Amino acid sequence: MKYALSINKDMKNLNIFKLFVLICFSFFISGCQTAFVTGSSKLILVDKEERSFTNFVEDTIILAQLKNAYFSNNEKIFFNVSVEVIEGRVLLTGAVEQIDERIEATKLAWAIDGVNEVINEIQISNDEGILDYADDLIMKTKINAKLLLEKNILNLNYSVEVVNGIVYVIGIAQNQEELNSVINICQGTYGVKNVINYVRLKEKFN
Repeated sequence: MKYALSINKDMKNLNIFKLFVLICFSFFISGCQTAFVTGSSKLILVDKEERSFTNFVEDTIILAQLKNAYFSNNEKIFFNVSVEVIEGRVLLTGAVEQIDERIEATKLAWAIDGVNEVINEIQISNDEGILDYADDLIMKTKINAKLLLEKNILNLNYSVEVVNGIVYVIGIAQNQEELNSVINICQGTYGVKNVINYVRLKEKFN
C-alpha cells in the first residue's frame, strides 16, 4: 500500500514537472512570436521580430562568445562595454579608460565567427561616471517603455543603449515612418543630448 502511494506521488510530481516545462516552453515560444501589452483602454499586439529564429540563435551565440572573450582577455572591457548583436552586426557602447582598450574591444569582436560588421561607439573616459551611468540607465528605461507602448512601433526589433546622454539605436525598421517615430521618441526623452542611428529599413531589403 505504501509502495502504491509512493508511485502515485512520484507520478504526480512528474506530471507537475511536465506541466511546468510545458508552461515555460509556451512562454518561450510566445515570447519569440508575440508580446501583448494591456492598458486601461487598449490592447497592443507586437508581432514577432524581423530576425529569423536562425539569425536570433546566431546572434545569441556571437554575443555569448564575445562576452566570454572580453572576460578572458580584459575584465575592464567585460564590465564597461555593452554589446548588442543584430544580424551579425555588433554594436559596442560604453566607456573605457584607455584607447588601447577600445581598439582591443574591436579586434576581439572581429575575431568572432559570424560577425560581418562592428560598430564601435565606445567612449574614452577617466572618470568613474557613476552618476552619469544612473542617468543613462533612467533614459534607457524611459525610451524602452515608450517604444513598448507605442502601437505603431514593433519594439522587439530595436536595441537601445545610452552612454553619457548619447542614445545609440540599432535594429530593423518596418519603414521610414516607424524609424522617424523611434528617433523622435529618443530625442524627446529628457536628458538626451544626441541620437546615433544604426537602424536599417526593412523595405530596402525586400
